[in-house]
Amino acid sequence: MGYGSNEAVKIAEDDYREECAEIISHRAAALVGAGDMGRIDAISALAEWLRKENEAEGDHSGVLSIENVFPSPSKVVPYAQVIAIAAELMDAARDAADSL
Repeated sequence: MGYGSNEAVKIAEDDYREECAEIISHRAAALVGAGDMGRIDAISALAEWLRKENEAEGDHSGVLSIENVFPSPSKVVPYAQVIAIAAELMDAARDAADSL
């Protein structure tokens, strides 16, 4: 593999981690805004959910995907509040995405 191929793989991995961080920060922000979890617990729950989703992709029986329950907020949180909290959680979400 040449330099260009390695660079393309690195860029794709970076893009994937950033997408995961976005998912973690926004979904965790909804949990925090609803008062269901603290910031650290919400980020951990979403990172664990993503980790299990990745594992479920290789499960041909589909059992892992069914057992992986998405952590949903107990009530609707205003969009502006979710965005504000998500911005504050982004650094921690990036750290969590790096460990996936």
